[in-house]
Amino acid sequence: EDVTGPYDVIVRAEAENVDQLGQLVVAKVQNVNGITRTLTCPVVHL
Repeated sequence: EDVTGPYDVIVRAEAENVDQLGQLVVAKVQNVNGITRTLTCPVVHL
């Protein structure tokens, strides 16, 4: 798959709740060398 537009990478992650998702993003994704910003967009299944 290709990514176009303002994003360089799209990561799919799962967590039990929004707090755990935030912790995951900070601990794992933002620690990657070269990543300067992240934008979290939760997907909700109704």
